[in-house]
Amino acid sequence: MKTVVYTIALILFFLFTSYCPAQDIEGSKDHSMFNRISGFYITEYLEEDFATEEFVDENGNDLKVEGKRTYIRYECDCEEAPLKIIRNYSNAAKNIGGKSYEYSDHSVYINIKKGNRETWVNVWASPEIYILTIIEKGDVEQEITANSILKEINETGKAILYISFDSGKATIRQESMPIVEQIIEMMKQAKDIKLSVEGHTDSDGSNESNQKLSEARAEAVVDAIVKGSIDTARLSSAGFGEEKPIADNSTAEGKAKNRRVELIRIK
Repeated sequence: MKTVVYTIALILFFLFTSYCPAQDIEGSKDHSMFNRISGFYITEYLEEDFATEEFVDENGNDLKVEGKRTYIRYECDCEEAPLKIIRNYSNAAKNIGGKSYEYSDHSVYINIKKGNRETWVNVWASPEIYILTIIEKGDVEQEITANSILKEINETGKAILYISFDSGKATIRQESMPIVEQIIEMMKQAKDIKLSVEGHTDSDGSNESNQKLSEARAEAVVDAIVKGSIDTARLSSAGFGEEKPIADNSTAEGKAKNRRVELIRIK
């Protein structure tokens, strides 16, 4: 009799555990922008107030994006076509005004801009697993005007600007051209001002490569200003690589502050 009861108990136990739905790990949640694919549950979840992640834009260029990072790994006791998963998220992004760039049958990059907020998303999928990596840039856009640049220079002798370049290159990204235009406008208003444009990097990479990159970026900014009809005699450029940090290079936030361009007034 005991054997029969024991056997029935085992059967009930296995039946219960077989049909018990998998649960999300404690403290996890779906991102507010997206609903999960039906049948999937969260097995890994991480939020960071500030981090750097690499994405690919619509032209195939690599770029580093900084901001609040959310990492969510979903799993399912089933199989779902990876292409179906990434198409699902692509369509969801388009429905809220975003753009998506399929990088492969297993991966898609999504860019969503709303007001002064920008969000980048990478969706990677396999039949049983998919991962969302989300960076919310938030209110990172500088309120840069010709007057604010001139005011900072007059008060401190310099203006610190965060101009975005293609990763590892000296090509000014289109999103930062309005900052350059305000520098040009400021120099047209303050016709006597002369500037040294100085480039700075974080500590990633070698000293030599950072030095060359900072010099090339400073020169690129000068070239862009000159194209705005500013006399080249009013400008000079210099690069200091990682030699003059203004924040801790051991953190992502500190590195972001160190990657900067400074406009130094020449007396």
